Amino acid sequence: MQISLNSSAPSSKIVLGVDDAPENLLLLQGAVKAGGYTFMSASSGSECLTLLTRVVPRLILLDIQMPVMNGFETCRQIRAIPELRSIPIAFLTASKTAEDVRRCLAVGGNDFIVKPFDLAKLLDRIRHWTSTRITAAQAA
Repeated sequence: MQISLNSSAPSSKIVLGVDDAPENLLLLQGAVKAGGYTFMSASSGSECLTLLTRVVPRLILLDIQMPVMNGFETCRQIRAIPELRSIPIAFLTASKTAEDVRRCLAVGGNDFIVKPFDLAKLLDRIRHWTSTRITAAQAA
């Protein structure tokens, strides 16, 4: 994948939600906008990767269970792109197994949020990650 942006620095106001369920994207949109951020969405891993060739968000909220390309593979592909390694990725999932938490961290995820989530707590996590810079070493 080629990143052909004028600047690959993340925008401090854009949060990208990636989920195949439209109702989950609507919930995320409400939470993100309530926090004063701009929300962008992708309904699949491949759509997310395509969007990332044009926009560098400050945070990615990524579902695990999606058809074709799951969240683990999507995250792995994002982390393989040097220009995108500093974007925090928070997995947002209904799964709460220790194995899934381990896999999220192994592929480069920074956070693990279980659905259904408390909107106030989600907004706290969004604020945390949009104010935190991660290094390539932390993302690897």
